[in-house]
Amino acid sequence: MIHQQTHPDLDVEGCFGCRVSAVRMGANTTTSRGARVESTNKTERSWSKDMPAYKRMRREGLQPKSIDGAAEVEKKAEYKWQVETGLGL
Repeated sequence: MIHQQTHPDLDVEGCFGCRVSAVRMGANTTTSRGARVESTNKTERSWSKDMPAYKRMRREGLQPKSIDGAAEVEKKAEYKWQVETGLGL
C-alpha cells in the first residue's frame, strides 16, 4: 500500500490512513453472514458428489426423489423403488 511508505509502522497517532489500513474484512463463521456462507459452502460440497450420482441414475432410467443425498441413495439402494422413494435405505 502507498500509505505504508509514508508511515511504515501503521501506528502513527491520529492518522486516519494508519487506522483504516489496519482494518480487515472477511466472512467467517463467527458472523451472521459467515454462517450463511458456511451453509452455502457445505451445500456446494455435497452437491459435488450428489450431482454426478443423480446424473448417472437418470442415465440409467431411474428418477431419484431429489439431487440432495443422491450419492448416498446411489450407494445404498438395491431396488428401483428405493431410488425413487428414498425409503428403505
